[in-house]
Amino acid sequence: MHDIDALSLREMADLQRRGRLASRDLAEHYLARIAERNPRLNAIIEQTPPERLLAEADAADAALRRGRLPGPLHGVPLSLKDACHVRGFHPSRGVRELHGAASEANATVVQRLFDAGALALGLSNVPEMCMAFDTDNLLYGRTLNPHDPERSAGGSSGGEASAIAAGMSPGGLASDACGSVRVPAHFNGVCGLKLTQWRAPLTGQFPHDRSGLFHLSSSFAVMGRGVDDVALLGQLISGPDGQDPDTVPAPFRDYRAQPLSALRIGVWQESAGPARPSAATSALLQHAAALLDGAAASVTEVVPPMVDEAFDVLWKVLVLGGDGGRGWGQLFGRMGKTAFSAPIAQLLEWSAGLEMSVDELRAALVMRDTVRHKLAAMFRDIDVLICPIYPDVAFRHGESLREPGAYRYVFPFSLSGSPAAVIPAGRCHDSGMPIGLQLVGRHWDEHQLLAAAAHLERLLPAWRPV
Repeated sequence: MHDIDALSLREMADLQRRGRLASRDLAEHYLARIAERNPRLNAIIEQTPPERLLAEADAADAALRRGRLPGPLHGVPLSLKDACHVRGFHPSRGVRELHGAASEANATVVQRLFDAGALALGLSNVPEMCMAFDTDNLLYGRTLNPHDPERSAGGSSGGEASAIAAGMSPGGLASDACGSVRVPAHFNGVCGLKLTQWRAPLTGQFPHDRSGLFHLSSSFAVMGRGVDDVALLGQLISGPDGQDPDTVPAPFRDYRAQPLSALRIGVWQESAGPARPSAATSALLQHAAALLDGAAASVTEVVPPMVDEAFDVLWKVLVLGGDGGRGWGQLFGRMGKTAFSAPIAQLLEWSAGLEMSVDELRAALVMRDTVRHKLAAMFRDIDVLICPIYPDVAFRHGESLREPGAYRYVFPFSLSGSPAAVIPAGRCHDSGMPIGLQLVGRHWDEHQLLAAAAHLERLLPAWRPV
C-alpha cells in the first residue's frame, strides 16, 4: 500500500502505469476524505457523484489494462475552482443570481487537464465574484481554514486551498488577478503557481471570457501540495488555443534542468507600514535566504521599484473601477443582484466614493505600463525575487478588507503580469498557522523561480495534510 498523501501527481500516474496503484484507489481515497472533512470545511461545493467518479476511475484502469498509453495525469482526481466552465457542473462564481444551467463545454484549461487523463472531484468554493480574500458567499456559505476554523481560508481560491490542505484533493485549477492563488496558498500551507499572464488562455472563464478591466491582470493558475505538482499542472494548461487572442506561444521549460547555481536571488521585505512582516514571517524569509545563499549565484536585498504606484493603480482602477461605482452597479443590476456579502458591500461603498477624471484614468493606465517596464528592468539584475505574500498568518473571518495595504506584496506582480510561485515555509510559533513565501520571476521564466522553490522545498519541513 502506498501513502497517497506522500505521492506527487507524477508519481500517482507513474505507479498506475507500472501496475502498482489503481485510479480506483485514488478515487476511493479522496471520496473518503471529502465525506469525512468537507461537511465541516465547505471547500468543495459541487462534488462529482461518487458512483460517477468511481466509474471513471474504473474506465481509466481498464484503459491501462488494454495497453492504452496514458497521459501525465492518467486517472488522477483533481479539484477545479468555481471560476470557469466544467461540462455538467453548475458554475456560479459564488453568486446566487448566476447559478443556473449546467455548463455545456469545458474551459480550455479544464479540457487540457482532462485530455491529460485527470478526473474531476468537483468545484471548489469562492467569494462572490471572486472579489475578496475571504471565501464566503450568500449561495454556498463560508469555507473554513483546516488549520484553524476561526481563521480565513483566503480568497478567491480559498475553497481550492482548503481542500488541498485538508487532503481532500491533490491539486487543481485556480485563478489569480490580485493575489487570489497566492494569499490562500499562504493561509493554508500549500503550493501555488500564478503563470505569466497570457500564458494560459482564458477561454471558458465564467461568466465571461473577457472580464473588462480585470482582464489586465487575470490569469489562470494552479495549486498543489508540492512544487513539482504545480509545475506539471502549469505546463499542461499553457499555450494558445486559437480562441483567446492574447495567449502567447511561449515555451514552458523544465525547472529540473535549471541549475540553481546560475540564479541571482533578490530578497524583499517592507520595514514599515501595513505590509511590515511579523517576526515569524521575517524569520522564515531570512531562513530561506540563508538556504539559498551559497547554492545560488548571489543573494542580495532589493526593493522593487514603484510599489506604491503599482498598488494604487490596481486598487483604484482594476478593483474599485474609478467611476463612482457605476461599473459595479451596472454589472450587478444586469444580474438583478441586490443582496451582497460583507466584502462586496464594502467594495461597493468604496467604489462609490472614488471617481477619477479622464486625465487621472489616462495617467493611471500609463503608470501601469511604466510599472511593468520598471519591474522588467529589475529582472535584468536578478532572476528570482523572494518575499512574503502577506505580513502575517491568516486573519480571522470577516477581516478581508481591514487593511488593503497589507496586499502590497501581491498587487504589484498582478499588475505586471509576472509569474509567481508560493511554497509553505514553516509555521508561526504563537498561532501554529502556516506561513508561505512568494517567489517571483521575469515573464515566461517560470522554470527559474520553480527551481529555486524546489531547492527550498527539499530543505524545509515536508507537507502533510491537516
